[in-house]
Amino acid sequence: MIESPSDLQTWLSHAEADPTLMEDFQAICGFGGRLAGTPAEARAQDWALERMRATDGRATRVEVPYDGWSCELSALELLDGSGQVSAVLRCQALLRSANSPDGGLEGEVLDLGEGRSEDFARAGERLHGRIALVRHEYPFSSGHLHRRRKYDMAVQAGAIGFLIANPLPGGGPLSGSSGRPVNGFGIPAAYIGDADRNAIAQAGAYGPVHVRIRIKGEERLDSRAAITVLDIPGRSGQRVVLSAHLDGHDLGASALDNASGVAVVLAAARALTPRISQADHGLRVCLFSAEEWALAGSARYLGGMDPSERATLALNINLDTVAGDDRLTALISDYPELAALIAEASAYSGVPVDCHLPLMPNSDHASFAHHGIPALRLVAGFERPESRVRHILSADDQPGVVREDELRRALRFTVAMSWHALNREI
Repeated sequence: MIESPSDLQTWLSHAEADPTLMEDFQAICGFGGRLAGTPAEARAQDWALERMRATDGRATRVEVPYDGWSCELSALELLDGSGQVSAVLRCQALLRSANSPDGGLEGEVLDLGEGRSEDFARAGERLHGRIALVRHEYPFSSGHLHRRRKYDMAVQAGAIGFLIANPLPGGGPLSGSSGRPVNGFGIPAAYIGDADRNAIAQAGAYGPVHVRIRIKGEERLDSRAAITVLDIPGRSGQRVVLSAHLDGHDLGASALDNASGVAVVLAAARALTPRISQADHGLRVCLFSAEEWALAGSARYLGGMDPSERATLALNINLDTVAGDDRLTALISDYPELAALIAEASAYSGVPVDCHLPLMPNSDHASFAHHGIPALRLVAGFERPESRVRHILSADDQPGVVREDELRRALRFTVAMSWHALNREI
């Protein structure tokens, strides 16, 4: 155990100043969006394995199956009163969207505003046989309703198509998953930008608006998600799991979501690994993939694990989008006892971090919580929609929206939190 408080602070400051943190961050962004199943993601996975092996030679790769899919065509056309194309709009198919019929899906658009439960209730039977149009919401807020919830409500209401618009002025289409299971029923679904939503609204001033959606995707039934794992047993037989997801989207460079988390996890592993022999518990570092596919990678990894091994996982600290704002929040997944850990680490590190108690199933920590493992997600910009975090899922999610001081602040807190967890009763 490190002896004195001054020694602890010296070590923590040294960890925060990790000289390769920004080099790693830029390297991850350099692979591009890293959509799971693409060559860019495969190259990033190879790079991550080598970086982890440089930290500790015991790093390995495991693979788990997931329901892969690739988009071959995604198009949206605004039709005039005679059914002719009046404008070509931009769109981005949701991952695992259902295919449109040959020739495309034509239908009337029904604008449901934000697309909350009450909006669907108000629409009632009017949505049946029409295309639902809703708004994307800033994902890191207590009142956020996830796109997959809106998609599911549209399917249940009998909609034949689903469009979700970026509400930011001038914002383009976004990326995200529909959550439709392999061979499961669904409807064609796509993101559109603010300008395209405006075009639909303007056409609506003259009567019902009709569009044609053309989406063609292919199931990739043999898809495998690569997970890089570094496992260092401790004296107690229990392990603290430090995780982040490496995969991203095919828009932008997925810098916020989640090159930021991966870079910090790698730096934290470099600081913690040499000291595990002095800690009470062991450390497992996991870099997941297929997180953007409804958490498929971590869900399959944990679901396929022997229960006796899973019982050794005492805590998950998951880093996902830890930059883009100067305020961090720990989403503690309905585990109120984790608030004390956050408070201790915040006081020790000097980094203020808020807590949000209810489970938010928006990253890999939710897969751990599903199995009864205390879990948290560290995230920047919670309840701050004006922050640069607003650029996630978009083509603007580029390295320039991330500041070095934000990454270093997240690193300092992560090392402090992990070290406290490694040495406390769990």
